Amino acid sequence: MAYTLPGGLSFCVVGDRLVFLDLPSDRYFCLSPRREADFRDLIEGRTPSGSTSNGLQSGNLLIGNASANEITRCVVPTVTGELCGEARNLAALDGMAAIGWILRSRTELRLRGLAATIQHLIDRKASIRKPHAMPAADTAQERKLIRVAGSFARASGIIDTHGRCLPWSLAIAHRLLSVGITPLLILGVRLTPFAAHAWVQVGGTLINEHRERTDVFTPILVV
Repeated sequence: MAYTLPGGLSFCVVGDRLVFLDLPSDRYFCLSPRREADFRDLIEGRTPSGSTSNGLQSGNLLIGNASANEITRCVVPTVTGELCGEARNLAALDGMAAIGWILRSRTELRLRGLAATIQHLIDRKASIRKPHAMPAADTAQERKLIRVAGSFARASGIIDTHGRCLPWSLAIAHRLLSVGITPLLILGVRLTPFAAHAWVQVGGTLINEHRERTDVFTPILVV
C-alpha cells in the first residue's frame, strides 16, 4: 500500500525531530516518540507494519493511496541573493498598492483563516498561464522587483512589521503576481525555542528579507 499526506498537512525535519503544520487547524505540532519513529520509518523507505500504518492513518497523518507515495518534503531553491528595496523613485500608486495588499492580507487571515488564505494564493498562481521566474538578464523583470521591494520598504515606515511576517509575505507575493512575477511563499520553523517565520523568494532571490534570518528556519511549506 502506498500513502500520501492528508490535504493541508506538511512536515519538515528540524534537527532530530519531525515538525508538522496542519493548515486547516492553523497549528504546528510534534509527534510522540513512538509515532515519530513510525512516520520516520515510512518516509525513509522502510516498509511499515500493518499496525504502524493503521496507527498513523487513525491519527490523521496518512491516507492510503493506491497509486504511489507522495510523502515528500518541500523543496526550496537555494538562496543566491537578496533584494531589500529602497523607498525612492517610486510612484505614489506603488506605495498605495503595497499598503492595500498588506491590509487585505491581514483581513483575509483574520476572517478566512490560514488555510483559505493560502488557498487563495495558490489559486491566483494557478490562474497565471505562463508563470516564470526572473531571468538574470531580464532587466524589465528586475525593475519590477526593485519597484515592488521599494514599495514595501516605504510601507514599513507606515505600518508596523514586527511579528507580522505572514501577512507581509502574503502581501508581497500577491503584489508580485499583480505585476506578472510568480513568487514562492515559504513558511519555516525552528525549535528550542519554537518560532515560525514566513518569507518570499523569486527563484533564489529573497525579497525584502535577509539570508541570515531565513537560514535559521527549516522550510515546512512552499506555496
